Amino acid sequence: MYPKLGAIKYMDQQTPSSPSEDQASPQKPKTTFIPPEDRKHSRFGIASFILSIVTLLGYILLGALGTTMIEPYMTENGPILEPTQETMEAMTTLAAVFILVMIVNIVGLVLGVVGCFSKTRKRAVAVIATIVNSVVIVTIGALFLFVLNG
Repeated sequence: MYPKLGAIKYMDQQTPSSPSEDQASPQKPKTTFIPPEDRKHSRFGIASFILSIVTLLGYILLGALGTTMIEPYMTENGPILEPTQETMEAMTTLAAVFILVMIVNIVGLVLGVVGCFSKTRKRAVAVIATIVNSVVIVTIGALFLFVLNG
């Protein structure tokens, strides 16, 4: 489908037909053509995809831990009993870890967007990672809105 790499004539290898033509035209930027099958995946996209999977698993783990911590203090009527000092410290640590996971998620989103704008590398992984990070952030934001509105 594509010509072999040795048969491709790059822009910087073209010779003008006359010396006056070279002097009259402004300098063209040197560009190189990279066939699509020779491109590598964006490093930013790969890093973003890894961060999206890690944060997704982190949110699931944090949700499970938070539920198991608060469950013993809930009654059938709805009000929450007073948790112990040790439980409060554990919940505070859980909240701090949640904030760290959220920051990592936002970093993953930024890396995915940066990977989407790469012109010399494949962008598929970066696009998938950006979508996953965005969906996770929107889902967590929607859960916050539902919990706060009651």
